[in-house]
Amino acid sequence: MDALYYVTIQFRIAVPTNNAISLIFFASACDYHNVMRRIGGMIMAVVLVLGACDKKEPETPSVKPSERLPSFESLTRGARLYQEHCAQCHGPEAQGHPDWQNPQVIAAPPLNGSGNEWKRSKRELLNIIQNGAKRHGEWAMPAWKGRLSNLEIEDIVTWFQALWPTDVYDRWRKANASSSPSA
Repeated sequence: MDALYYVTIQFRIAVPTNNAISLIFFASACDYHNVMRRIGGMIMAVVLVLGACDKKEPETPSVKPSERLPSFESLTRGARLYQEHCAQCHGPEAQGHPDWQNPQVIAAPPLNGSGNEWKRSKRELLNIIQNGAKRHGEWAMPAWKGRLSNLEIEDIVTWFQALWPTDVYDRWRKANASSSPSA
């Protein structure tokens, strides 16, 4: 009805108000739909122009995509091995246990980039998987050395690092730039 009011004010047309049928005929006679399309088009144009004013150039990530592209085979093996051996504790999507930060609970941390694992070097990540981890003197994670090969462990790390957001992976790369070339 606001648009109809706009039409009547702009064009100084008397609107018949005695019944709904009169309003329908009036809207048809004034080409109501055409007016509404034009108003809608003007609103859309204003929104697009104002939206374009605030656009910024997307930041180019400092990690080149080619630096982060592992082989398809490595990712596939890593995902399969992770689901077989790690998902029970770290979650099917590497989200970790909800209480992983609670010092009173021995719980697996997330490996998807939302936790602190990105602060560890690749060597540290591999070492933890191979040799296990203790928390408060209790085994929090079993050792996988002898049960998984070094290549399989590297594939698991490759897979969960592929889950990390670009900014997390970028921070990890910068923090480990002086580490060994395999990092």
